[in-house]
Amino acid sequence: MFYYHIPTVLTGRLGDAHDLYHHPDLVAFSPSNIWPVDRSWATFTHFDLHGTKVAGPTTLIERLLNNPGLEALRLPWRP
Repeated sequence: MFYYHIPTVLTGRLGDAHDLYHHPDLVAFSPSNIWPVDRSWATFTHFDLHGTKVAGPTTLIERLLNNPGLEALRLPWRP
């Protein structure tokens, strides 16, 4: 069983990420971080967060914000 406080790293194709939500060892939690090998973007979901944060290029963020099938909003940025 995987626990959110024990670091666990899985690798695979982005197209297979959906299967992680049905992984027998991850039934209680969703993946907390997903990013590509080039680290050009990243997602963050905490086990008790009501959404997922996405960081990445402006074009990616704009596509997410403009997708009618997603509920997305831009969070304020404070460097």
